[in-house]
Amino acid sequence: FTTTALCINLIMAEDIRQDKKANFSALTEHNNNGVTKISGLASNKTGASKKLVIKNFKDRPKLADNYTEDTWLKLRDAVGAIQNSTSIKYNLEELYQAVENLCSYKVSPTLYKQLRQVCEDHVQAQIHQFREYPLHCSLDSLSFLKRMNRCWQDHCRQTIMIRSIFLFLDRTYVLQNSLLPSIWDTGLELFRNHIVSDGAVQKRTVDGILEQIERERNGETVDRSLLRSLLGMLSDLQVYKESFEERFLMETNRLYAAEGQRLMQERDVPEYLHHVARRLEEENDRVISYLDQSTQKPLISNVEKQLLGEHMTAILQKGLSILLDGNRVMELALLYQLFSKVKGGLPTLLQHWRDYIKSFGGEIVGTPEKDKDMVQDLLDFKDKMDNVAQGCFNRNESFINAMKEAFEAFINNRPNKPAELIGEDKTAVSHFSGLSSKLDFYACAS
Repeated sequence: FTTTALCINLIMAEDIRQDKKANFSALTEHNNNGVTKISGLASNKTGASKKLVIKNFKDRPKLADNYTEDTWLKLRDAVGAIQNSTSIKYNLEELYQAVENLCSYKVSPTLYKQLRQVCEDHVQAQIHQFREYPLHCSLDSLSFLKRMNRCWQDHCRQTIMIRSIFLFLDRTYVLQNSLLPSIWDTGLELFRNHIVSDGAVQKRTVDGILEQIERERNGETVDRSLLRSLLGMLSDLQVYKESFEERFLMETNRLYAAEGQRLMQERDVPEYLHHVARRLEEENDRVISYLDQSTQKPLISNVEKQLLGEHMTAILQKGLSILLDGNRVMELALLYQLFSKVKGGLPTLLQHWRDYIKSFGGEIVGTPEKDKDMVQDLLDFKDKMDNVAQGCFNRNESFINAMKEAFEAFINNRPNKPAELIGEDKTAVSHFSGLSSKLDFYACAS
């Protein structure tokens, strides 16, 4: 077995031992005179005679004069071996039993303080490797992150192994004192106080993480497992939000504000919409891969605001008519989907959609020279807008009603003639019935 496997076996063995002890206690009864009676559960055999066992009083054996000190030295050596990644001289079960012996003789408070002090001394010594690191060398930021991650992973592994030896202390004395942190929580507290809370070290760590994320946003490949481990460290140490998330969201706002301004000038609307969709997908993937789940909502909200919310009117003025004229159903569906994510997005799209229908339809009915083609042009336009409303705008009732209102408005802008021509065509009447009282009048007259 490896050392780690032995630690796990020790923890499992302790659970089994405690269960057996509890089961035995359930089968026996004791009185104040040292009399032990086997309960009815244990003597359930037919015809079995009950036995009364009387034991003599025994004095509790005393510890040897130097037992406590010698045992602590042995335990301290084992902890040091774990911290220095060297072999442990003693059997792990022997060390576990030594801790149990000390706890049974009320040495638990002293043992807990001694263990904490040894762990704190070791963690304090680790800070020097980061303070002495070339903080002004930007080329080594990735190496700095790897060193920090290695230190964190070693610390977690060591804490698990140390706890396996002092498991009895953790499950008795510490558990019974609510004000004392467990051995694992003590390890987190020490690492947070002496490593991550150091101003220069924390800044360098967060700067390095942000630099890696920026590189990835620019198309480079980064070590996501490294980022996941370091951000998990900040989360476990309960400094994720104040040390990382606030700066990360600020940098995200800055990046996408500049990107939105630049790309709105450089790209046409269909290309820009696909870019926004890709950016949103990438940021959601970052949340899944290495960011804390709590970051998702503010992160996506910031991206939507900077790439969409700040440019809604410009996008529609620049590209809606192009999309509708070209019957770009895929981009129209994407436009609706993206605008539905932004506050005020759909009402803004609805208004421009209504204005487009009025403008385009007004050109059809407003040219007397084209009256002979008016009805067919209106039928084609109505079918086209119906398909957009049904297929691209998710059959949204507001958009369907706005389309009807817009058709009625531009048809009634030219008195009598459009309604008269439509009323003479049965197919047109079925398409436009209910849009206008004038249409209904000419339909009845015909």
